[in-house]
Amino acid sequence: MTPAQMQAFRRVQRRVVAIGFFMVAVHGVLGLVVVAEILVGQDRRDDAILLVLMSGVLAVVISVVVRVILACARPFSWPWALLSLVPTAVGLALVL
Repeated sequence: MTPAQMQAFRRVQRRVVAIGFFMVAVHGVLGLVVVAEILVGQDRRDDAILLVLMSGVLAVVISVVVRVILACARPFSWPWALLSLVPTAVGLALVL
């Protein structure tokens, strides 16, 4: 393989790993929101709010890790961090 082909191959490898990591990790964020909704049904609203906030922290960490895997110049990006908080915002709307 030529150096250009190797570089392209590594870029594709990073993208595949980032997508795989994201798909596995996002289940944790969504799972926390679903469990929070279940806790609201059990009249444990304080615990549900805590779980939704934890899902927000996890979502931002996942977005940073994905950007690190992709070898972005800056691991933290405000637009991506805000986008990663969408499930948390939906969870807060359901819980409150």
